[in-house]
Amino acid sequence: MSRRSWYFVVALAFALHNFEEAIAARRMLELMQSRGPGYLRAFYSGIAASELRASLLILTTLGLLVIMAAARSPTKPGSSYVMLVFAAFIGLNALAHVVLTVAFGAYMPGLLTALLLTLPVSVLLLTRGRREGWVSSTVFWTVFPIAVLVHGPVLAGFLRVSIGVARALG
Repeated sequence: MSRRSWYFVVALAFALHNFEEAIAARRMLELMQSRGPGYLRAFYSGIAASELRASLLILTTLGLLVIMAAARSPTKPGSSYVMLVFAAFIGLNALAHVVLTVAFGAYMPGLLTALLLTLPVSVLLLTRGRREGWVSSTVFWTVFPIAVLVHGPVLAGFLRVSIGVARALG
């Protein structure tokens, strides 16, 4: 399978995962607002399911645009790096779903696609990228800390801004 094809597999996994989360947005918010640690309860406090769905739609659209841009020149080092970070990001998100499901003692919306799609796709793409030398070894090891940064403060900031946009338009 070509690198470009892998990028589209990542796009499909990402979109389907976010679709699962959007379908169950109300349940996800209930869990985050009632069973999450204090910082998650505070972060998700006051967010409506419709706002979370709008945020997921914006996030999915932007993610797909990034993937499409990378797919235009799939072998360029910048495109490869972006896709490796994206793969690590969706893998990290999948692991977060597993941890939250265990911590809550309840199904965390998104777990099904996390286990069946995003985690396997993440591992396969990262393994292939490493094995085929899509980026240098030194650069490859920066993928994981960048993915943590994107999954943490960058995603949190994005959610806040996109929910603000949803409120302004709604």
